[in-house]
Amino acid sequence: MSAVIYILLGWLLTVTACYSLGAMLLLRLGAAWSREESVALRFVAGAGLYSFLVFLLGIGHLYYRAVFVAVPLVLAGCAWRMGALALSAERLPELPVLWRRTLWLAAPFTVLYLSNAMAPEASPDGASYHLGLVARYYREHGMVPVTTNMYAALSQGMEMLFLSAYATGRHSAAAMMHFTYLLALPWLLICFGRRYAMPGAGVTAALLVYCSPVVGIDGISAYNDVAAACVWFALFTVLRRMEEMRSSRGLIVLAGVLGGSAYGMKYTLFPALLLAGAWLIWLHRWSFLRPLLTLGGAAAPLIAPWVLRNLIWWHNPLAPFFNNWFPNPFVQYWFELDYRRHMSIYSLTSWAQIPMEVTVHGAQLNGLLGPVFLLAPLALLALRNTEGRRLLVAALFALAAYPSNIGTRFLIPALPFVAMAMGVSFGHARWMIVTVLAAHAILSWPNVIPAYASNWAWRLEKVTWKEALRLRSADNFILSHLPAYGLTRKLEELVPPGRRVMGFSQLPEAYTNRDFFVAFQSAEGNGLRDIFLTPLVRDRQATRQVRLLIPPGKHRALRVVQNRDESGGQWTITEMRIFNGTDEVPRSPQWRLRARPTMHEIQKAFDGSFVTRWITDRGRFNGMYVEVDFGREETVDRVILNLTTDQPWDSYHVEVPGAGNAWMRLKTDLHLQEVTTPLGLRRAAVEELLRRNVQYLVIAESDFGSADLVLNRGVWGVDELANVAGVRLYRLAPREEFEARRKGGK
Repeated sequence: MSAVIYILLGWLLTVTACYSLGAMLLLRLGAAWSREESVALRFVAGAGLYSFLVFLLGIGHLYYRAVFVAVPLVLAGCAWRMGALALSAERLPELPVLWRRTLWLAAPFTVLYLSNAMAPEASPDGASYHLGLVARYYREHGMVPVTTNMYAALSQGMEMLFLSAYATGRHSAAAMMHFTYLLALPWLLICFGRRYAMPGAGVTAALLVYCSPVVGIDGISAYNDVAAACVWFALFTVLRRMEEMRSSRGLIVLAGVLGGSAYGMKYTLFPALLLAGAWLIWLHRWSFLRPLLTLGGAAAPLIAPWVLRNLIWWHNPLAPFFNNWFPNPFVQYWFELDYRRHMSIYSLTSWAQIPMEVTVHGAQLNGLLGPVFLLAPLALLALRNTEGRRLLVAALFALAAYPSNIGTRFLIPALPFVAMAMGVSFGHARWMIVTVLAAHAILSWPNVIPAYASNWAWRLEKVTWKEALRLRSADNFILSHLPAYGLTRKLEELVPPGRRVMGFSQLPEAYTNRDFFVAFQSAEGNGLRDIFLTPLVRDRQATRQVRLLIPPGKHRALRVVQNRDESGGQWTITEMRIFNGTDEVPRSPQWRLRARPTMHEIQKAFDGSFVTRWITDRGRFNGMYVEVDFGREETVDRVILNLTTDQPWDSYHVEVPGAGNAWMRLKTDLHLQEVTTPLGLRRAAVEELLRRNVQYLVIAESDFGSADLVLNRGVWGVDELANVAGVRLYRLAPREEFEARRKGGK
């Protein structure tokens, strides 16, 4: 039971800090809110401020448990002394009896959600990068760059709250923070309905959202989508209140705080600020400049930390996206394009499949809203109503970023607006609404969902009180949801601290303190993966040798220029060698290498290895080049390029410096020769991984190359240390050890 106490303590301390900061903010702004509204708004607005404070603590490397106990207590004391914790005397109109009774449909779901939120965290993304990064920051006692994980470049406002709770209550306390938003969101929906004389619509929206299967499992996990929806709707509530009190500067500041914290929580919430700005322009007409500046001034401090952090650490203020605007060595633009393409379609063949996938099936888009949301088009009937039009406009803004990722959970921020618009559309048909809500609750219960949804749909399965109270093994519970967890525990046993482990698929890294990274999540990882795959894939091996013959002469520098335009291909060079007669021009530390457009890792084309290659970050275009400045004049008569078979061989020429800053094109004769693949590429790949500080590999049976590692361990020079649920851990043997084994074998 001691674990349960720490979980609750970590959660309560963080909620206390958020609520106290929010209470002081609302008192300072002097905005008029009812007792019911202020409870939720204090938490939501204060959470954005506390997240900012945790970020600052990280810059100061102050991530210690004592700090995360002391700071909430200090904030609570300050709020109490200021009188900020006192609740308003204003009360919203009471809910009619029918709607109060209808709300009892939420009771069993609250039990389901609370038990799962307190159970060991076993969500795919929560146990991997959300809490994996949190655990790393806490181990390092501060914010540190993690350039091997593209998700570390996302804004991490929610992770800052997770970190505060994690310091005392670990993983489940962090999940409980998200559960708090799951409670606050329907509360805000009900309050909105009560304030604007549509209690039925408020209750309808609250229950449609709260009982939705994807909202439930997302909201009890260490994710951020439900929190995003809660911040979105809190901002909408403030904007609607602003419409009633046009001259309230305090409401504009509050909207800015919520909009800034929205961006800090999730990039895709940036349209929330656009909505706020558009609303202010609509309200103030030609005198909108000062309100907009106030809004931006309140939002900027909560946005700036993430922009500046990314600019400094990733050389891209919008990392991990827009790498075409901000080229950097950490995330490749071509990978971003592939990533965006995948997220915009998943495994669907058409967007026409989305409605059924997100409401009924739930497998391909990872979760389902519930079959009742097939009635969502009825929300358009709300256009007849003034409040309905406001809700639908907000829904459009909330859906603006959805095409970039069509997963079901990315609909959650728009769900409250659509659900309330559905409630407005139903009008006064009370018993029809109650029937729909009852059907939704029944169809969303875990035991009923398998009757119509896919077995692979992401959803909750049962009430888990024994797991929540730690009366059953936490390890067994996590293993039942994340089989790779067993291998994660092996990392703790078999990998010494300080060693790097690369995997080709995700592990629940939140449960290990070893330095584990996934290959596809960074430019470095993709390069390492390419090294590993080169011995196994013929098309990655340099079996083409192109000789570029030029008139003999002395030159201080030269360029090899690519002449072809192909947006779909990338220019790669495995090795580039420069000759004078039969002698190769020796490589020297004086050489200066440049490339256009991708300079990053150009040295791979000059490192003498046939398992590494330089790859451009764009499609081929005329004028791309690789340049060598020798640092002195060298006699040169030819250049040899070792290329893979997917590279054109007849579209290159050589340039040398001419008069002034100009470059002069030389007559270039091209000759192609097919060559055999060098022997020993498997061991060469291992040597390169070791040279790049990778000592261990984690490979699942489903990963390409797994079977070859099993069959040819001796050739690779690796040792299998563990095999758990088809996921293997290998140790890469250092060169001396490999040579000793080979000699011993002889």
